[in-house]
Amino acid sequence: MTSAGGELPNDRVTTELRRLASTLRSDLATSAEVSRPTVDGDVEGFSVRPARDGALEVFLMHDTDGIIVGLEGCPGWQLPRTPSSVDVVRAIVDAVVAGKVEVGTGRKVRSYRVVLPDGTVMEDGAKGVLASLLEMPWKPRMHWASAKAYTD
Repeated sequence: MTSAGGELPNDRVTTELRRLASTLRSDLATSAEVSRPTVDGDVEGFSVRPARDGALEVFLMHDTDGIIVGLEGCPGWQLPRTPSSVDVVRAIVDAVVAGKVEVGTGRKVRSYRVVLPDGTVMEDGAKGVLASLLEMPWKPRMHWASAKAYTD
């Protein structure tokens, strides 16, 4: 994230993201570890690490410029710092917890697809070092499956 500098604003977005972390910590107490929001300079963030194998970790960071929410080791989605972006964050977290994320795996490539309640499809992915070094002129064949929910 790039930041213009300065302290994190004490605004509705910060309040709602902190409330989300607190609610998740309570709601997911037996199925995930939700870190307390931590501040590093003018960036604040938390993560949700599931106890169940095959379920996905989700992370969130925000600063004066925007919000980033992502899965596992991917770069994440950059969102504007607005109350409606907090709703998008909630929808992504809800999808992750419910196991409603499609996971595509290919040759040293992993992709994630989340469908938001309004039908918007959010995609993110990561390449392994070997895949980056050995770029092929075609897209690798992907195998798609659903991530596991945090609980049955």
